[in-house]
Amino acid sequence: MSSSSSSSSSSSSSSSSSSSSSSSSSSSSSSSSSSSSSSSSSMYHVPELDYNDMDHVADHTFRKYTSSNSTKRGNTSNGTSIVWFRNDLRILDNEALYKAWFSSQSVLPLYCFDPRLFSTTYHFRFPKTGVLRAQFLLECLADLRKNLMKRGLNLLILHGKPEDIIPSLAKAFGVHTVYAQKETCSEELNVERSVITGLQQVMIPCPEEPTGVTHSNNTPKLQLIWGSTMYHIDDLPFDVTCLPDVYTQFRKA
Repeated sequence: MSSSSSSSSSSSSSSSSSSSSSSSSSSSSSSSSSSSSSSSSSMYHVPELDYNDMDHVADHTFRKYTSSNSTKRGNTSNGTSIVWFRNDLRILDNEALYKAWFSSQSVLPLYCFDPRLFSTTYHFRFPKTGVLRAQFLLECLADLRKNLMKRGLNLLILHGKPEDIIPSLAKAFGVHTVYAQKETCSEELNVERSVITGLQQVMIPCPEEPTGVTHSNNTPKLQLIWGSTMYHIDDLPFDVTCLPDVYTQFRKA
């Protein structure tokens, strides 16, 4: 009799412990689901742009700059400019391209296949450009040319050093400005300096003067535009040389 009652009490205690464990498990799962639902509801998903959306944005931007250009063409825009594409093989969000489009009557888009990009590194002689990167570059150039042609432009692709190609094109087409994205690495900076030196040797005839008359100060300029960060350097609320040391200060600035 006592053994039966003890077994029944043990069974009831085990069943109560099991029900308490199941209730605690269900409460923990409900709290977990409520916390996950609250976190998911507070999370903002940034919408992605598909190819058609990006094309629409690019069209809108070009129309905006075209209408602005037509109103100011008699005052500020003149001659021909070159857009020197480097690591910015796109028309969307490309300030160098938009500045050239706005400031010139004619725009010559240019990409130089610099043989130095396909050589080896100074240290250890690693190849700078592998097969996959070269394939990706070709695909980007094909896409860029297609998008430029939609806007009445064509991409001129030449093989050689930019410091040799750009001054010769500037002289042939009477270019007033070469627009390009500013780079930060040493080899690219050396190329920029060489291009500037080459352009300083080119004399462009003044439109107001008789044919063939040149002035020493009428040389093409290389205008480098910052475009390597998510936020434009001019939009920062502080000077770029005075970045906050602590992230919180950066976030609240």
